[in-house]
Amino acid sequence: MEAKLIINGTDFSPWVAEDGITYGVTYRQSRDVVVLNGTLYRAQIEKYNLDVSLVELRDNTMATLKAAMLTNPAAVQFTTPSGETLTRTCYLSDPSEGAKTVKGGNTYYSGVSFTVEER
Repeated sequence: MEAKLIINGTDFSPWVAEDGITYGVTYRQSRDVVVLNGTLYRAQIEKYNLDVSLVELRDNTMATLKAAMLTNPAAVQFTTPSGETLTRTCYLSDPSEGAKTVKGGNTYYSGVSFTVEER
């Protein structure tokens, strides 16, 4: 299985770092009801939450990826841990990028990360 991450039509997959996608679940509208015999009934809505880290990027690649992240909420296509590919509307938050460095006339960004949360 190849993990996929496409945001607003731009494929981020080639730039995801090793162990760069951490999957989580956000619970919304959670309700607990305990009946008289002590049994707990729980209803909740599960939404995916992804923490994404990218490899070191050149400035032109960084500009392309940042342009794809301008629309928020975004159309995001991603692969789940079970291998299923989903397309969802998601919020992009907590963008972070490392200090830029110049090597041999090229500008590089490191430590680029952000969070994707299903709407």
